[in-house]
Amino acid sequence: MNWGAVALAAAVIVILAVIWILNARRLDRLHRTVIQSRLTLNEALTQRARASAEFAASGALDVAGAILLADAAQLALAESHQPIATDGLEAGPGYRRPARSSDRLTLESNLSRTLRLVHDGLEDDELTEEQKTAHAVLEDTRENVRLARRFHNAFVDQARRLRGNPFVRAARMAGGAPMPLPVDMDDE
Repeated sequence: MNWGAVALAAAVIVILAVIWILNARRLDRLHRTVIQSRLTLNEALTQRARASAEFAASGALDVAGAILLADAAQLALAESHQPIATDGLEAGPGYRRPARSSDRLTLESNLSRTLRLVHDGLEDDELTEEQKTAHAVLEDTRENVRLARRFHNAFVDQARRLRGNPFVRAARMAGGAPMPLPVDMDDE
């Protein structure tokens, strides 16, 4: 028996095991990060809808603008319990997609468009102090949505790239976890 060949084979096995463990840990962390960032984005979207409804009721907008914004905000709030992605990553292995996909992202995009239509372009000197406060809160929530979505999609991209690695695919490191999907919506 050639002890050199045995030592080489053992070294290769140890190196492959270390690579497998490191990639499996990294993939698990990325999946958890995607889920956490998705929860953060969901919370940011809900806060934006609430801030929009409060701003619509503040009297800063004309009647038509206030009705449009209140309607878009209420529709978004009514669907806030729906998942923002249909990949089922939060549910874990064995998740089945619903037969009818939620139109939550469409409602959130409609709220973004309505905000651009009725909210953008307001001058601060036209607002009372109370309205200025509601305006500032709404602007903060809009920025939070943009940042949360960008971070979420960056984490999804990292997870998808790692899962596309031939070693990760061959070793089936993802198990039964669904492929994470990015959140594609209008957030401007």
